[in-house]
Amino acid sequence: MGRVAIKPNCNYHIASGRDILKPQSERFREYRKRWVNFPKKFMVSDFPMHLDIESTNICNLKCPYCAVSSNSWGSSKKGMVSFPLFKKIIEEGADNGLYSIKLSLRGEPLLHKQLPKMISFAKEKGIIDIYFNTNGVLLDEKMCNTLVDIGLYRISISADGWNKASFERNRLGAKFNVVYNNVLLLRKTRDKRGVDFPKIRIQAVMLKEIREHWDEYVRLWQPLADELGYIDARLEGVGIDHRGLRGDWACPFLWQRMTILWDGTILPCLLHGVKESKPMTIGNARDMQIKDAWHSQKSSLLRSLHKKGESHEIESCNYCSYRALEIGKLNGIAEEVRA
Repeated sequence: MGRVAIKPNCNYHIASGRDILKPQSERFREYRKRWVNFPKKFMVSDFPMHLDIESTNICNLKCPYCAVSSNSWGSSKKGMVSFPLFKKIIEEGADNGLYSIKLSLRGEPLLHKQLPKMISFAKEKGIIDIYFNTNGVLLDEKMCNTLVDIGLYRISISADGWNKASFERNRLGAKFNVVYNNVLLLRKTRDKRGVDFPKIRIQAVMLKEIREHWDEYVRLWQPLADELGYIDARLEGVGIDHRGLRGDWACPFLWQRMTILWDGTILPCLLHGVKESKPMTIGNARDMQIKDAWHSQKSSLLRSLHKKGESHEIESCNYCSYRALEIGKLNGIAEEVRA
């Protein structure tokens, strides 16, 4: 084994357009600098820089390769985060310098009727980077106006297709014309108001077929986006077993963020491709301080093992598709998703 290293943000790639995370203020600049430097230097901040808060794990689509569709991620019990729980999380975060929140994980956040209220509350409390991923199906005129009115910082729209047929094959249950026109409407609504927010990121999972049609993808979506990007495809699902991989690698998540599921479950990471979340559960935000979870013995042990290049000793990490992807890159191994 060599020297263990962390490469933050290596799973996401900007393909065209401008970087929507260009600092808007000194505090934003500090946030992005720490986001990169703290994992690289194995520095633990007083509080997570970012929280992934799962507004809901319910989705209106059945996309192939999705953890919700395959029921391959965590408990199958469905629900939505309550506003009192969200308020408790944000108030603690605001008191401890929290920079950023993402209001999505497994489900479609626009299904949550209180999403605009949650965004507004987080803004009032000084959270500077507020965003979520969406499939765009529910991004109608009323919602577009609402998101512009409340000043959402950025939005990521998942669009896995370069034309109608490919889009509807990969975003099962969505209509291409509806989503395309919804995104166009958001762009027009924002531009008509003469404002820059929300920044629009359109992104794809880099499946083999999308890579082969990438020029067409860019021509279709770039006119609507501030930033066009793609995420490396992770291999996960029934019959996929990543156990046993080793490499001089540590996960950046453990030094950047924590995850809170809709029911308050606190996790140290995004748990990609790991069905059973209980072994990684640290506590519940209903009755535990996030700061205590961040500095808990369990969190410290996870960081220690990763820092030593021994993430394979952690059962859940051993199954993780993100870990497998990144170690595969280090070892020169590429896995294809969809032949």
